[in-house]
Amino acid sequence: MFTTFLLAAAAAIPSGTSREFSTELAAASAPIRVESLDRRFDPGRTGFTVTTPGGFGIDYREFTLFLRPGETLSLTASEPVAWEGETSSMTLEWSAPDTPGHHRMTLTAEDGAQMSLHLVVMRARNTGDSEINGYRLGRYPDEPYLGLETYRAPEYFVEVSPGIEALPLSPHFRLGQFLCKQEGGDGPAYLVVSERLVLKLEQILEAANARGWRTDSFAVMSGYRTPDYNAGLGNGSYSRHIYGGAADIFIDTDGDGVMDDLNGDGRHDRADAAALYDLVEEMSGAGHESWLAGGLGEYGPNTRHGAFVHVDERGFRARWGR
Repeated sequence: MFTTFLLAAAAAIPSGTSREFSTELAAASAPIRVESLDRRFDPGRTGFTVTTPGGFGIDYREFTLFLRPGETLSLTASEPVAWEGETSSMTLEWSAPDTPGHHRMTLTAEDGAQMSLHLVVMRARNTGDSEINGYRLGRYPDEPYLGLETYRAPEYFVEVSPGIEALPLSPHFRLGQFLCKQEGGDGPAYLVVSERLVLKLEQILEAANARGWRTDSFAVMSGYRTPDYNAGLGNGSYSRHIYGGAADIFIDTDGDGVMDDLNGDGRHDRADAAALYDLVEEMSGAGHESWLAGGLGEYGPNTRHGAFVHVDERGFRARWGR
């Protein structure tokens, strides 16, 4: 029988991030750039897997989970792991405090393999409110699309306190990459990010590097959008972006703000987005998506942006742009 123990976070950092952790985040906040095309890509995996209540497994050395205030997080490890000197176990529980903030725990397997989990307690939004703490959101649809839970209006949001933008969501993506680009007020901004989306992006990034496109992250042109900001772009009211489940991405290793020449034809155009699109489609056809199934769209450049690919985790197949 598995032993269950309560994990009490030793380093609770409510809203105002601690000086020590803030320093860590600041050091990590510089843009990710490729130093040498000869370096091998490190997928950032550890030697064991932790399964969440949502049914997805995490096997990365670093990952962020988002929780509601007071929520009890139950994790199941693929092998016995210990936290802060506790007895090794395969079932772990952690109770989130009632106040928003960031907490960090390190899980260690018997062979020394480690996983650093960032647990972010979110802030509640009053049902129906079009803002949270003065930050304008706009109106979410009253009813979820097709009755799906993934399209239900979010009730809790990540509070973007000073320094938290550099929080690592996974080995190759940071919270700040997914912030909405709308003008904020005097207080903090807010957003939601799907852990499933982050996992999907990590898998695509690993496949892109295996294809020979050496990069340590994707440029995220658009991640979370408030309903107001999304409407201002002329997009549909059920866009996956307003639920934190979509990202418009491209590969930009030289920092010029546009998609790299992925197909090697000497041009930066839609054909490069097509190459990335084809890679994701191949992964889907090979059964890589499973619970990560979602939307995939191809976009060419225009006067406002370069070529990019839309990826989301809506839970069912959708394709456009071809």
